[in-house]
Amino acid sequence: MNNLLKLEFRKLKKQKSFYICTVIMIVLLFFSAVTTKMLANADADFAAQTTMSGIASAVSAVSGCSFLLIAGIFAALFVCDDYEQQTIKNFYSRGYTKTQVYFSKFISIWIACSIMFVLVVLFGFLFGKTYFGTGSISGTDFIAVLLVQYITCMANISLFSALSFILRKNGSSIAAVIVAPMLVNMVLGMADSFLKLEDTSLTNLWVSSFMNDLSALTVEHSRLMVCFIASVIYSIIFIIAGSFLHKKIEL
Repeated sequence: MNNLLKLEFRKLKKQKSFYICTVIMIVLLFFSAVTTKMLANADADFAAQTTMSGIASAVSAVSGCSFLLIAGIFAALFVCDDYEQQTIKNFYSRGYTKTQVYFSKFISIWIACSIMFVLVVLFGFLFGKTYFGTGSISGTDFIAVLLVQYITCMANISLFSALSFILRKNGSSIAAVIVAPMLVNMVLGMADSFLKLEDTSLTNLWVSSFMNDLSALTVEHSRLMVCFIASVIYSIIFIIAGSFLHKKIEL
């Protein structure tokens, strides 16, 4: 397992998609900050209404750079590379099990996406601070929101990785990353309309919807806890389900 992890880390260092996806997200954050600053300079009403700052930009950075979509595409490319190149057979010929291969890749993806997350938040803060000042922390604790954001992101990445391990093709895996969350949201939205629940919404309990509430410091503590607990549960389910189905599917 250790040798597999070392191999995956070496591959990660050479993975162009990792660097390209990270740069794309940072560039998107930069253009977002510049555009907002230009609008604020041109429109006094807009400037008065905007709440941008280094703190606010750090919290909204993950949503602002389409982190889940871009990191999900990276995860799909990383998982499918060995299957597309047929080099995955070399792992099994050396005596490694499917479970070992699965978790070595999974751990590598989590580490890569964790690095992406930290860089996105840092650059979001730097761009926001440069153009709008540092800002102040208000509402729910800044660190708590970022922590739950991270757990939620990893839950989504766990879903995308599991789908990629099942599909094993770049095209279909990337399509699943883009389409699967929307399809689930549509189905749950229809269920909400049919059931007409008053106190809760099934859509709000789906992992891809959490980031909408976590992109601002004003998120309520109760919602923060729901997102945290649900994301942990989703991560466990996606990881276990992905491993189980990965073992069942033949090369």
